[in-house]
Amino acid sequence: MFLVVLACAASACTTSAGPQGEGEGEGDPSAEGEEGEGEAGEGEGEAGEGEGGEGEGEGGEGEGEQGGEGEGEGDHAGRIPPALPTYSHGTCPTLVGGATSASSVVTGFATGDQVRSFRLLVPASYDGTQRYALMFAWHWLNASSSSFVDQGELESAIEEYPFIIVLPDKRLNANGSKAYQFDWPFAETWGTESELVFFDDLLACVNEQFSVDRDRVYGIGVSAGALWVSYLSTTARANHLAAVESLSGGLGSLGFGGAGWQMEYAPQPNKFPAIVLWGGDSDWLGLSFRDASVAYRDALRADAHFVVECVHDAGHAVPPIDPPPGQTRFSFLWEFMLDHPMGVAGGASPWRNAGMPSFAPSWCSLPP
Repeated sequence: MFLVVLACAASACTTSAGPQGEGEGEGDPSAEGEEGEGEAGEGEGEAGEGEGGEGEGEGGEGEGEQGGEGEGEGDHAGRIPPALPTYSHGTCPTLVGGATSASSVVTGFATGDQVRSFRLLVPASYDGTQRYALMFAWHWLNASSSSFVDQGELESAIEEYPFIIVLPDKRLNANGSKAYQFDWPFAETWGTESELVFFDDLLACVNEQFSVDRDRVYGIGVSAGALWVSYLSTTARANHLAAVESLSGGLGSLGFGGAGWQMEYAPQPNKFPAIVLWGGDSDWLGLSFRDASVAYRDALRADAHFVVECVHDAGHAVPPIDPPPGQTRFSFLWEFMLDHPMGVAGGASPWRNAGMPSFAPSWCSLPP
């Protein structure tokens, strides 16, 4: 499942009747590529460019019911979500989500100078009468949003809690090849701004059309996707996120005879709580995810973030999490997020005094 790493419009979006053609290198970790090189038979999504109109997506200030658009909603102990970004093409296209991997595919989404695809999983019980937590989830190398839905058991998880989850797909060139060697531009920084605009546009349009609790917007990534969410968390976009989870990600680096790249930490006003998880000393695939995760953990803690450290012994592979009876496999991850809304002050956590849930993995620990 959650593995792999290193080795480019229409005015309306459509929801497909079935899953996209993918071919990602999922399953056995050995099938994920060597040091991230080579392609893994992608082909999902669309590529191209498109234009739209312009409009507003911001909310105002006020008090009262939490989760409204803009600043000042809810009972906050310290952290307040900023105003929503404005959609880069003006008026948001109509988004149609679904409760299954097949029914949640959205294609033809104009964003900046691109057209992108993603999945928008919405519980079958959704009727707009209550505000839902919103998760953003970035897939691992040579995978897709479908991979995350299937291996993360998300069709069950969104009903169990419930929550809405947006799963971006990697950017593709016009010929169907992927735009970034590592799927997300944490190293190929020429693409970071357009990828951040994609996040902004998704955040703006999903909030506009669905009943979202602005106090409970979260980010999670796995492997290459975790390197990307770690990068995103060092930008102003982090101020929208109530909590962040990095699964074998962190502040990565690679050296090539004195040259290479190094991800740097940049503090943000929002001191979000985080889970930083990795597979011990053997968590390596093209780079040391142990070193990258430790660097991210240490930087967050030095910057007054509450960080749960989770270190398993399976290397760069599926975290060996055993769920409580009757719950989905990764309930621990969703529970952490939902227990940490924006109303929890920066650096604080209900887990600090009460401890972790009884079903938390034994290889996770609270900060000293």
